[in-house]
Amino acid sequence: MSEGNSRYIAQSLISVHGLRALAVVQERIAESRQQGDASGMARWQNVEAEINELRRSTSETGVRT
Repeated sequence: MSEGNSRYIAQSLISVHGLRALAVVQERIAESRQQGDASGMARWQNVEAEINELRRSTSETGVRT
């Protein structure tokens, strides 16, 4: 998954789930881990990092997600 794709998914999840977006991603990471899906887990961890980055950048500008 490319960085741009991870960012798009992160933005979409924030739009749909709001503050719960991070919890949704963490559920997906846990599911991937339980299934032994290392590549799936890595993809969701990339999305998690993008959500954290988007939240960090918006908090610095004073915009809430």
